[in-house]
Amino acid sequence: MKQFLDGDGLQFLVERLVEIINQKTQINVVADIGEDSTNQQIPGAKAVWDLVKEVFESCTKLKAVVVDALPADGEESTIYLIETEQDSGVYYQHMFIGDKWYDLGTTQIDLSGYWEKDELEPITNIEIQEIIDDVMGV
Repeated sequence: MKQFLDGDGLQFLVERLVEIINQKTQINVVADIGEDSTNQQIPGAKAVWDLVKEVFESCTKLKAVVVDALPADGEESTIYLIETEQDSGVYYQHMFIGDKWYDLGTTQIDLSGYWEKDELEPITNIEIQEIIDDVMGV
């Protein structure tokens, strides 16, 4: 049986990690994240918000367009979709990058290799503590 970390296990793990952090480090909350930041500093919520906002605002937004055939030249940041068969709901995906077309595969998703819910069981708090102890050399 494969194991996963459920909500109770996650809560337990977070509590143990907080204890370890409090025991092993002196926390230095900083207002900015930059090149001079170190691993001995913890960024404040506003610093994290500002960084994430800056990254998302600088990202190019993708768009998807359904077409019957690829045009000679495509637009940047656009995924062109061509249906594999009429009314199939499955599309070939292409992007025009630089001066040529790239095939991104189809939109069909194969989940046959993934675990199913009945193949999983939650990892126990004792097992989580054993992993923490092993990592910490206890």
